[in-house]
Amino acid sequence: MKDLKTCLKGLWNMSSPYRGLMLTTVFVGTLRICCSLTFVWVCKRLIDIVTGESSAPLYASVVILCCVMLGQIGCGIAYSYIQNLNSMKCRNRLREDFFSHVLSSGWKGKEEFHTGDTVNRLEEDVRVVAELLCERIPAVGVTLLQLAAASVYMLFLEPSLLWLILVMMLLMVGCSKLYFKKIRQLTAEIRADDSLVQQLVQENLQNRVLVLTLFGVGNVVSKMSGVQDHLQKKTVERLNFNAVARGFMQIGFTGGYAVAFLWGLFGILHGTVTFGMMTSFLQLVGQIQRPVADLSTHIPAFIKSVTSVERLLELLDLEVEVSRGDVFFEDAPGIRVEDVTFSYDSIPVLEHFSHDFAPGSLTVINGPTGVGKSTLTRLVLGLLKPLSGKVSVYSAKQGEVACGVDTRCNFTYVPQGDSLMSGTIRENMLFACPDATEEDIREALTLSAAEFVYSLEDGLDTVCGEKGTGLSVGQCQRIAVARAILHKGGVLILDEATSALDLDTEARLLDNIRERCSGKRTVIFISHRQAASRIADCVISLNTQA
Repeated sequence: MKDLKTCLKGLWNMSSPYRGLMLTTVFVGTLRICCSLTFVWVCKRLIDIVTGESSAPLYASVVILCCVMLGQIGCGIAYSYIQNLNSMKCRNRLREDFFSHVLSSGWKGKEEFHTGDTVNRLEEDVRVVAELLCERIPAVGVTLLQLAAASVYMLFLEPSLLWLILVMMLLMVGCSKLYFKKIRQLTAEIRADDSLVQQLVQENLQNRVLVLTLFGVGNVVSKMSGVQDHLQKKTVERLNFNAVARGFMQIGFTGGYAVAFLWGLFGILHGTVTFGMMTSFLQLVGQIQRPVADLSTHIPAFIKSVTSVERLLELLDLEVEVSRGDVFFEDAPGIRVEDVTFSYDSIPVLEHFSHDFAPGSLTVINGPTGVGKSTLTRLVLGLLKPLSGKVSVYSAKQGEVACGVDTRCNFTYVPQGDSLMSGTIRENMLFACPDATEEDIREALTLSAAEFVYSLEDGLDTVCGEKGTGLSVGQCQRIAVARAILHKGGVLILDEATSALDLDTEARLLDNIRERCSGKRTVIFISHRQAASRIADCVISLNTQA
């Protein structure tokens, strides 16, 4: 758990783009306070007029009252509108910034956080922090101004009454603060359980066929029930602590109002207080109590928000890949792997591996599962860094550059499994090359033996569900290959990209790649199947399983 100072510093940094918006909210709130205190003054004036305590003009005061009431309504509407608008802008900006940071972070063979947990942070924790920055913090500023203004007003009317009310209410708020540390701890546990629920829902919805055929709906729902029961238990515990804290505060507020009422009552009895002054007392007590009550709700909300700040700061702890700018090779570059050793958690995968993937060549890498085929591609892509040795991109014209984020623009990659995004086939294709023409798309689909797209009812506008739902695995693979071919880059890496194809379709796709890419692109083909070997310039067999 990060300390409070670290969380506050992180919150301050997050607030940088929104401080102007926050000040705008405080300014409108201040206008509302002015209207509210003016309303108290006008009410006292009118009551004193009708009871004979003042000779001021009645109808002019009534007009002032109406204007002040309209001002209160207008300021209230403007305050709420600006607050909600700023919160929405802040939420969208924060989500985009953190989403970009997570996507740009380095990949070390596995993700630091479960995707369900990350989504939960990007949705719920971003919402909480946005509300804190654009709603709660400005509201605290307005509340403190209202408390100060109402207190000064009452100070002129009856100083003794002011101090008595403030002491009573602050004492009760102080008693409730004894519970705040426990509330923060419970909030952290609740947010963790909430993320776990998100993970369970996301994973099991993504793998629903597996749930239906292997895990069983009952088992999954039972697990979900257990997690939610624990979440409910912690939530109820926090509700209990909040109820106790509110009880202390309500005692203070009710006592303060009772004191003001009795003070005015006995003042009228002894002739020291007018009816107008008593009305002012009661209204001002409300304007003092309300800010204190607001503060008492903002404080536990702030404590809960600190947990969300901490969870977002954990995302910022992810190390982002630093790019000095894309290094793009105009022609098909070569890939040189020199004496590379790599391991996952001290388990060796590649040891002293070397190979030169010549420019424009087509190389097939085969071998049993676990010998490092996919790991080698990730090293070439610069996603992983070797423990020793060197991986670089080179060409006769542009020399040699170590593989990393700067050289990744030279690669087009088709990973194992379904890699289509939700959306239409056209959107998937344009995602790889936004300026591609209809002719470019057709050529890429033809080359990858995916002409079937044009026989679909909606053609390129056919909608692909999550992970290509609605299409067969083989169809998804061919579209993914077409998408990679459409992308600009001199190196094409295919990782088991034809595993779901029948032999004839696979042979046609491979022949097309050989004809189109020979000498123009450097192709690295990873496959358990032997079909690719017949078109290869070189075959690498990784036979030693780690």
